[in-house]
Amino acid sequence: MLLAGCSTVCTTVAEAAKMWNLVVLCYGASSPALSDRNRFPTLFRTHPSATVHNPTRIKLMKKFGWSRVAILQQAEEVFISTVEDLEARCSEAAIEIVTRQSFLSDPSDAVRNLRRQDARVIVGLFYVVAARRVLCELYKQNLYGKSYTWFFIGWYEDNWFEVNLDKENIDCTVEQMRAAAEGHLTTEALMWNQDEDEKTISGMTSLDFRKKLNDALREEGYDIDKNRYPEGYQEAPLAYDAVWSVALAFNKTMDRLTQIGKSLKDFNYNNKDVADNIYSAINSTQFLGVSGIVAFSSQGDRIALTQIEQVINGSYVVLGYYDTQADNLTWRNKEVWI
Repeated sequence: MLLAGCSTVCTTVAEAAKMWNLVVLCYGASSPALSDRNRFPTLFRTHPSATVHNPTRIKLMKKFGWSRVAILQQAEEVFISTVEDLEARCSEAAIEIVTRQSFLSDPSDAVRNLRRQDARVIVGLFYVVAARRVLCELYKQNLYGKSYTWFFIGWYEDNWFEVNLDKENIDCTVEQMRAAAEGHLTTEALMWNQDEDEKTISGMTSLDFRKKLNDALREEGYDIDKNRYPEGYQEAPLAYDAVWSVALAFNKTMDRLTQIGKSLKDFNYNNKDVADNIYSAINSTQFLGVSGIVAFSSQGDRIALTQIEQVINGSYVVLGYYDTQADNLTWRNKEVWI
């Protein structure tokens, strides 16, 4: 089953899938809870787990000597489990968490509490609609500028703090949102193969794929030349590589079944043998896709590098990359502190 949608949808479907011997591949879910092989024994993701960000956050805190941090989170399972992982890593790194604030939809009280606790380095974990409310509120509370450092999630669209303000009744102007956003840091699992000229399994380079995607979006009326992309744009290479993962797994499964006189057509919801063969094929997947090397951990998670960016003069600038497995931070020394 190839599954679109975010972590909430994936959690519900993937937890039930095992009862029908279904293997699930999801390209839009990042919740760390989905790494639990007891709950989700047949799930794979081309979208990396949100916990890949935490080692990067810790690395940056150590690099800049930030020993006291605060956490602001939306009350969703994906963020709760991410925070639990972050708290454990902070404890191991001797970094004090001065306060942990959460909210459902209105972040005003939580942001006010951050100010009362004199929080200066703050990790924010929330969906993009909530992020706009948080940003407006921290502007009102004056929790931005040279005395504060915010970590936001990196998979929002690049202009997320400038759009949908009227639609979502955000009580801040574009100029105020830009002022509050200036200087914040993001961490993001790399979604594109970094060698744009390298041919992938499809025969296209990542640049070829991006051009085809952008051309299709222009035909649909999206003004992408002004950086106005549809939501989900960043997951496009993950979706494309998810389709390739399924196709390759089916090919491998058909070859194995043919050798023992069986076929994919033999599959039904009670046929665990065919399901196990499909699972084994996806589990051993490794190929170069438009999102980079596609391979899965023992928990079914995508293995990926993390990119670090900062908003400088209103635009995101890449500061560096972190390889968690090799503990290697590549830094460009482009950071700007207001």
